[in-house]
Amino acid sequence: MADRRLQVFTTVAQLLSFTKAAETLHMTQPAVTFQIRQLEEYFNTRLFDRTHNRITLTTAGKLVKSYGDRIISEYREMDNEIRKLTGDVLGPLVIGASTTIGEYVIPGVLGEYQARFPQVTVRLYVANTMGVIHMVESNEIDIGIVEGPVGNKNLVTEVCWTDELVLVTPPDHPLAGDTAVEPQKIMDYSFISREEGS
Repeated sequence: MADRRLQVFTTVAQLLSFTKAAETLHMTQPAVTFQIRQLEEYFNTRLFDRTHNRITLTTAGKLVKSYGDRIISEYREMDNEIRKLTGDVLGPLVIGASTTIGEYVIPGVLGEYQARFPQVTVRLYVANTMGVIHMVESNEIDIGIVEGPVGNKNLVTEVCWTDELVLVTPPDHPLAGDTAVEPQKIMDYSFISREEGS
């Protein structure tokens, strides 16, 4: 980043906490405070009001945050465009996967991906289908991989692969001899399934 002070400032301004900003940025709190002081000295004005363990943005702080957010956004966009142009892939990738995919499919795929793109830092969150969809909707993750249909028309979806469900019954069950069973037919019997939203 061109100006680390600005990144530190916008993080503190967003979280309104030096401690939380330090944790988020993997810095010590004194280092965060030092960066903020440097920026305040540069602008020759206070950017935060500090009272009783609480901080708020001053008028100047609000202005710097507004510009800072835009500058950082433009920087990220520029960085992404240059990387597309050069074919360079790096940075964080946050993936959400529903339980079965997260436990049985993704580990092997991620191993291959990390070998191909070692400069990408991958984080994986495993939840049920509805949980993963919610994380995508709230921008907590970059991509979600789920086993079921996605009802939100605002999300872009793509079928990666199809799978079959297998019905398991005792040998003397009325459906045991059927080679294929319509889902509606199963509803006439007691059965075990995953929790709602999976």
